[in-house]
Amino acid sequence: MSSYNEESQEAVVDLNELYGVRDGTLFIVDASPPMFENHSRDRPEEKEVSYFVQSIRRVKESLKQKLSWNRQDWMGLVFFGTKECDPNSDMKNILTIQKLLPVSIDCLKEVIKIDEKNKWEQYRDSASSTDYPLHDVLWHAAQLFHDKNVTMPLRRVILFTCQDNPQLTSDEKHRIRAQAKAYNDLNIKLFVVGLGESWDHNLFYKDLEILSRDIDADNYKTTSLNDLMDQVVLLSRNMSKLAWRFGQDVNIDVVLRNLVAKTQYLKKENMSKETNAPLTSKTCYVVAKEVEDEENENDEDEIETSQPVASTDLEWSIKYGGESICFTSREKRSMKSMRPAGIDVVCMKPISSHLLYHFETPYFVLPSDKSTRKDNALLFDALLNKCNEKELMIIVLVTIRKYSIPLLYTMLPNVKKGGFYLYRIPYKEDVRSLSDILSQYVFNDETKCPFSPKAVELLEEIIKRIGINDEPKMCSNPKLQSQFKAVETLALDLEKSEPIVDDTLPQTEKMRKCVKDLLEEYNEIFKSDEPPTKKSKKIQEAAGKLDTMSKEQIRELVKNNTIDGYTVAQLKMILETLPLKRTGKKDELIKRLKDYFNN
Repeated sequence: MSSYNEESQEAVVDLNELYGVRDGTLFIVDASPPMFENHSRDRPEEKEVSYFVQSIRRVKESLKQKLSWNRQDWMGLVFFGTKECDPNSDMKNILTIQKLLPVSIDCLKEVIKIDEKNKWEQYRDSASSTDYPLHDVLWHAAQLFHDKNVTMPLRRVILFTCQDNPQLTSDEKHRIRAQAKAYNDLNIKLFVVGLGESWDHNLFYKDLEILSRDIDADNYKTTSLNDLMDQVVLLSRNMSKLAWRFGQDVNIDVVLRNLVAKTQYLKKENMSKETNAPLTSKTCYVVAKEVEDEENENDEDEIETSQPVASTDLEWSIKYGGESICFTSREKRSMKSMRPAGIDVVCMKPISSHLLYHFETPYFVLPSDKSTRKDNALLFDALLNKCNEKELMIIVLVTIRKYSIPLLYTMLPNVKKGGFYLYRIPYKEDVRSLSDILSQYVFNDETKCPFSPKAVELLEEIIKRIGINDEPKMCSNPKLQSQFKAVETLALDLEKSEPIVDDTLPQTEKMRKCVKDLLEEYNEIFKSDEPPTKKSKKIQEAAGKLDTMSKEQIRELVKNNTIDGYTVAQLKMILETLPLKRTGKKDELIKRLKDYFNN
């Protein structure tokens, strides 16, 4: 652990801000009168939730998750179509609630005030029914990104509105389209979230998204609100951009995307015990020398360290033929470089010959949107459709990085998602043979299943009643939810957060009610022939002593603090004799006994 002076700390922070990897997301919310109208006539339970409040809640949830997962990303919030405006600004009917800054607790506090403190009523009263400055707010959003001299690989503007065809003149719509086209030059992607069941994306906003992303109308696909929010919260899944090589002069630029995002939790910060300030850790290499100290009575060696060594001066050695051969770090990396990064085609085979070995998490291959090659996406789509028609898979050799080892993969076409699944082909040593283990569980005419058809039908009925669709989004991560609660507690200045509900635990009581009428039949069919296990003689004698223990004896145990040496099972027996509540952990059981006798 190393400490730095103030000047070096500021330099490190400046470098991280300039060259760090982060995403920038700016939310634009329509604050015109239609956004505050009651819209859920068919759903009375949601009649008081307007489109405006729905949008604010989406922003709030994104901020909560960003604070827990990826605090280095930047976010901002802007309203338009309101009578209020920013002070010292010429832009009318545009109000900046949160400038484009790194996510923080203060940002979340402001959004929570709008939603939970009914501050949205203030914006409802100031909504403008005449002015709809869509062009100005798009220009204002681009200016907010331009003012930040920070590296952002992904810049995203998300517009929430319920007006699919705003009442604007033809000249004004032309200006808006021109501004959307300028987003492509500024590397800003525009996403429009249409609110309402009668929303028609093709009337106006489809052209804006196509112009801002510079994509063909045939390749355009609308993004659902849930998928868009997942993209905002999660980190970018694009692993690398590779060249798919078919020969000497035929290449396709593709993107390798990871299908699984690892859950990220709040990072632990090392704090100074004296000043309570965050500490910065740094790893360095030093040369160690063993020096024998003659004055040391224990004849132990002391280690003296010399000056730090740069990582470029390090050498790795290997013994070969009795001699040590040294390599520099660059020479060591170059040994792994067998071919340039990319995808090389080996052959094609029918999909039916695929062995279905899922050795590692698969990847997904898509055409690159930023390719400068002519007809790059056209050639990719043609190859995808042909492989799908003829049911072929492609065997390829993939080198993901310059200094990574080439590995064999199979590419399986998926026309619906517009790309190829990339499955790793394992080596023979990586494949396990389970035939010897599973042979005893194979049932045929010779070795028939020991259970009757009636038992099979009963189990099928039980599974049918208690079965659920296994979707990851149905169960939230309990550890992550506890961190969300901690962030919300800090934002609201609460003393204690509410306990979370663990969705991963099975609902045994609910399941028991669903199959209540089948349990008796189940117990009759699957009656256990094995007798119940008997307790050992020592356990029975100990249990008998605890059952006959008097109240005064228990009081003496508590008074002498010898009660701490009892197990949880013994403590529960003691509580049962008093009688007291028997549930809880060991500390809770002991505390319950002490409170009982102290009172």
